[in-house]
Amino acid sequence: MDQAEADHIQHQLEIAANELFPRWIRRVELLQHDDAPMIEPGQLMARLVFADPVGSHADPRKAAKHARTFKLAIAPGLNKVRGNLLARWPEIRYIEVMTEDDSGQRTGGNVRLVEDGREAADGEFTHVMVRLKTAELDIVDTLIAAGIANNRAEAIRWALTRIPERPAYEQLREHTRDIERLKSEF
Repeated sequence: MDQAEADHIQHQLEIAANELFPRWIRRVELLQHDDAPMIEPGQLMARLVFADPVGSHADPRKAAKHARTFKLAIAPGLNKVRGNLLARWPEIRYIEVMTEDDSGQRTGGNVRLVEDGREAADGEFTHVMVRLKTAELDIVDTLIAAGIANNRAEAIRWALTRIPERPAYEQLREHTRDIERLKSEF
């Protein structure tokens, strides 16, 4: 994605966020593949940075109440943003919400509210989380860049479907069956 297109999307996100959260939003950031490890090639993440609802000098007894009020206040707007993003820009797969105080320090934890779950909707797939080293991630991202896969999950599935084609795989399965047979006889 070129910079002009990214700037346009970010500007549109800023307009929407300021309309939906006029008292709360500090800024909107649009992150791309190289900005955060969970963002795959061709994907984007919208980061909404809100003013800390509690404030740095708030009474700790009132902090929980302020946090609940904040969540209730922004929830309808976040649902609206999610629907609009998926409709207009399907490449935006996540919305990250964070808060910061008046000095710009992050407060609380980041929450990723939206992940595009269209692929697993029919129950055919099993969701698996995998941790990859940088070199392994580069391999997966190369498969995406080459057009072999559309995302990391597809790239890993593509690679896994190649394993049964190897003669050693059938031998491995035979040995596994032998081990299971021996265990049951033991």
